[in-house]
This record gives sequence, structure tokens and C-alpha cells, in this order.
Amino acid sequence: MVPVIEFQADDDLAVLRDRLRRTQERRVILFFPWDARLLARTLDIERVLREAQNAGVEVAVVCPDPGKRGEVRQAGLPVFATVERAQSARRWRHRPPPRVEPPKRHWWEDVVAVWPPPQRIVFPRWLRHIWQGARLIVFLATLAVVATFAIFVIPQSTITLVPQNRTISHIVAVSAVYDPEMEEVDVAQRLIPARRVGDYFEGYIEVGTTGSAAFTAGRATGTVLFTNLLAQDITVPVGTIVRTSSGSFPTRFSTTQPAIVPALGQMSAPIEAVEDGPAGNVGVNQINLVEGIAGLALRVTNPNPTAGGSTESLRAVSQADMDRARELLIAQLLDEAYQELQIYLEPTEMLHQPSLAVQGVELSYNRFLFERADTLGLHMQILVTGLVVDLDNAEAIAYTALSQNIPAGYQLVETTFEIGEAAEEPLGTGDITFFVTATGYTTAALDPLEVKQSIRGQLLEQVAGQLEADFPLAHSPQVTIWPEWFPRMPLLPLRMTVYVLQRG
Repeated sequence: MVPVIEFQADDDLAVLRDRLRRTQERRVILFFPWDARLLARTLDIERVLREAQNAGVEVAVVCPDPGKRGEVRQAGLPVFATVERAQSARRWRHRPPPRVEPPKRHWWEDVVAVWPPPQRIVFPRWLRHIWQGARLIVFLATLAVVATFAIFVIPQSTITLVPQNRTISHIVAVSAVYDPEMEEVDVAQRLIPARRVGDYFEGYIEVGTTGSAAFTAGRATGTVLFTNLLAQDITVPVGTIVRTSSGSFPTRFSTTQPAIVPALGQMSAPIEAVEDGPAGNVGVNQINLVEGIAGLALRVTNPNPTAGGSTESLRAVSQADMDRARELLIAQLLDEAYQELQIYLEPTEMLHQPSLAVQGVELSYNRFLFERADTLGLHMQILVTGLVVDLDNAEAIAYTALSQNIPAGYQLVETTFEIGEAAEEPLGTGDITFFVTATGYTTAALDPLEVKQSIRGQLLEQVAGQLEADFPLAHSPQVTIWPEWFPRMPLLPLRMTVYVLQRG
């Protein structure tokens, strides 16, 4: 049981010095209350340590104040919270007391005794021989350790490898669907969301007519004979109308020169059909009526048939011309719409041109059907809409499909994508389907740790063959070692650096 020396709160350094000198024990426990003056400052704690060293007593401090315990421990004294813990401790951990050198003295002063007095230990001869042998063994072991350390640590190597590579390509059919509720990409069905954009466009086009129609080309002419029923002369002015009386639609003629028909006599006059065409070509005695008041006194007939009325085939508007103008103008407006609708796209989006659709058409032709004309003009306004897809989504699906076709033992290093043509008919549940060609550059996967384990400690001339046998390489490996005269690869993987070049 280690004795305990208890101090009061007001005890000073003199009390401590006196009680330490009186004790006969070599190990004692110093108990200080919470507010002890001797532990109030760091300088006081160091004085306690010095007095204990001067007295040659090993001490442990017990103090209930945790703050002071930390300061005591920092000063180098073992410290405990309770006496019981100090008693139960097998040893007190603290810094050993420094060696006390005798103070300097003048020649006339007496020698001051040092406590504890230094003791000189004398070992037997056989023990000294054992000690010298142990020192030799330690020296040789140290040399062996240094040599081993040099073999393991000094050499370092750099290995540069170019793995085998393959280029793979895969064509993926990607479908896009316009569904406002769809927000995520369906990788399993290769389906991506699309959004619709649109605007109004108008234009004008003029095409040449290709149709033909029969049109009247000339007026029939002839001569009529007037008979006067009155006993006085009658003057027939130019433009007097005579006509036929047979048929549903009579043919009318007009005189082209004046004529004076004598009383109860006859007189001829030239005539010309009122309208163009073959309808004016009538037979003999077909003209028998005089229009107007002159018809009461005159009779008329044509002794000879009339001739000269004809028809000819001329260019005219046909239904095919109208349809052609409509198709050409729609195609022109669709091309314009494809360019103009680009302003509604984000940088990663693409407007799929085959998805462009005409939602509404307002058109106006400048000619009627079968109208005689050399050209046909059409003005049109249409509403064009199209589907927009995000290329990142399409490339993500193509990348997934390409990743599933990577050869075993290879890794994908670089990918390129090409957006192809659209399918004639949508595949699956999408509104449009287009093809994406994914091309990947793959290289053999090399694990630097496996490379190091494969060649560690081997002779330098065997390294290249070993690496080519163990790993798929496109070129012979490049191996450098330092120092250059060292014949083997380092034993420690940490002393080897492996560079894997993806392209040779």
C-alpha cells in the first residue's frame, strides 16, 4: 500500500518540502484538495516536481479538479482523480526525472552531495562477452536489413503498354412518341419522348399549264339574198341581224355592208357570224329570218352555205396542273418550315424532317379549271408542325445497346454517333422511328496491379515475353529500370509504374 500525504488548501512550498524530506518511503501519493495553492499555477506544479526530484521520492498526484489534472499531466507528473485509482495502478506513467548535475562550485567550497547518488554498475566478464557478441549480431543484422531495403526499395521501373483494340458498330432503331405525360427514356423499349413545334407559312408559285381545250378560232361568212315585199325601196344598214330558225339555238349573222333593196325586188348582202366557231357554218337556205322591224317588209335566204367558222386546241388549265402546283408549293413551304422551325430547338435537339405535317391549308388559284392560259398561279398558307427529339436521349439508348455488345475483356474508350434516316413506318408504339449508328473504340482491359504481380522480381530480358504471353497487347511493351545496371524488376509493386496507352 503506497502511503498518502494530504495537503490543505493553504499549504505552501515550504510545507511540501518539509513533508517530503521527512518521509522514509520512496513512493508516495500527494493528495491536493480542489483549491490547493500548490497547483494554482504551472510554475507551482513545476516546483512540486522539482522538490520531489530533489528529495529522491517518486510521487503521484491525486486531484479532483480535472483542469488541474491536465496541467499536472502536462508538467510530467502522474496524476489520478482518486486515491483508489492511484493505489490500484501497477505503475505510474510519467517522464523519468532528469539527471541532477552537481552545481558549480569554487575551489574553496565543499563538494555537494547529489541525491540520489550516481551508482556505477559493474557487469561480470562473461556478461560483457555476451554483450559484445550481441552487438556484432545486431550490426550484421543491420547490414542485412540495409541490403534487403536496398534490393526492395531502390530499384524502380516504368512499363508502357498498348493493349489490343477493336472497333465495333451497332445500328439501333429509336422510336419517338409525342406524349405530354412521358418524361423519362424507356431504354428497354428504346422509346424516347418527343415534343411538337409548329408555325404558319405562306408562299406563291407559278407553273406552266399542260392541259388543252378546243376553242373557236374564226367566224363563218357568206351571202344572203333580201326580197322586198313593199312597193318602195328599203335600205338595209350594216349590222342588220339575220338568223336561222331551226335548232334549239339559232345561229345569228350580221350584214357587213349596206344594201338597197328595190321595190318588189331583190338584193344580195355579205354577212358574218356573230360568234366564232363552226356553229356559223350553215347549209343552203338555213338563214330565213330578219330580226327587227325590217323583218315585216323583207324576206331573206342564203343561196349558198356559209363557211369559215372553225375550232383549234389551245393550252388551258387542267386538274393535273392545279394538283402539281399544290404539291410543289407544299414541298417548297415544308423545306422553308424545316429551316425556320430550327429557332424553336434547344442545342441538343433535332427536328425530324419526315415528321413535318401540314395541319391546315388555305389556297387560291388565279385561273379557273379549263381556262385558256399559259401559266397557273397559286397562293397558299399552311400550318406546319413537326416532332422534336433530344439527341442526348437517342444517343443514350444507342450507347446502352453498344455497351451490351462489347467483347469480353474489353472496355469502351470512345464512342461516336450518327443519326440516320427515318423508317417508312413507325416501329413499335412510337410516332416516328429513326436509326442511330453507334460506333465504339474498345481496348483490352489491363489491370496495372495484375501487370505488376506478373513481372515483379523477374529478370529484365524475360519481362517483355512474359507480358506478351499474359496480356493481349497490340505492340511490344516498353520497359525501363533505374538504376540501369540492375538486372531484375523491383520486388515491390509500389516501385513500378504502369502506363496504359489507349492508342498506339
